[in-house]
Amino acid sequence: MKETLKEFEKKKDFLICVDSDGCVMDTMDVKHMRCFGPCLVHEWGLSEFRDEIVRLWRRVNLLSSSRGVNRFKGLAKVLAEINENYMRVDGLDEYIYWVQTAEELSDESLEEAYQKAGGICLKKAIDWSRLVNQSMAMISDKSKVPFDGAAEALKKAHECADVVIVTAANGNEIRKEWERQEILPYTDLLVSQETGQKGECLKALVEKGYAPDHVIMIGDAPADLEAAREAGVLFGPILAYQERESWESFQETLDRFLGGTYQGEYEEKKILEFKENLSIG
Repeated sequence: MKETLKEFEKKKDFLICVDSDGCVMDTMDVKHMRCFGPCLVHEWGLSEFRDEIVRLWRRVNLLSSSRGVNRFKGLAKVLAEINENYMRVDGLDEYIYWVQTAEELSDESLEEAYQKAGGICLKKAIDWSRLVNQSMAMISDKSKVPFDGAAEALKKAHECADVVIVTAANGNEIRKEWERQEILPYTDLLVSQETGQKGECLKALVEKGYAPDHVIMIGDAPADLEAAREAGVLFGPILAYQERESWESFQETLDRFLGGTYQGEYEEKKILEFKENLSIG
């Protein structure tokens, strides 16, 4: 496995990109309900609204069109609702501006922005993100496993295509999880929030020499579909809360992808199922 996108080289004619949380790894619910939401409650002193805020976090980050977005984008959406319906969030505008303009949404980028401009919301977001990382490290490895069928599908995919993990999550955390589950060898590269936005990463991967219709993004979130569209590549959905069934049917996706019959009517049917599953238009 190569360490950086710059070092990565095309080995096969086809490229399969896969998201991690909620797609390959059954970690979405546990991370959001035990780490992201509760850590927000702690950092912003919202204990009197704890259950409501955790449910709000779940709705925004798991059950809506913003499912799977970068943690800092998700935080901005939730803080905006808190500011409107629960309590004033000092410095929110400055934080939202950073989210909307930063080239990279990561701990390091946020720390750099805070050092330049200060701002209480920027500082709280840094502390929240660090607390999230610490709390994730305390989750039992038994709670961070691949969905049924995902490991087998990745192994088959890697036999005939280059495979890259494309995630908006913390890269170190994802690497550790895949190493523990012994599925990292089925991949050739990991790109994460530290590398850049998903769409830009996909574009850079295509530029390694792949035909756009020889690249597919496998994901569970609208952000994965948007990234695929931005880069001009195919999209293969994993349906939220139907992950096992999605991975069981992956062989057909793989066969069609390699055979040149995935694009068009079949892909559009899969995308329609994906949107209906998340109740988005």
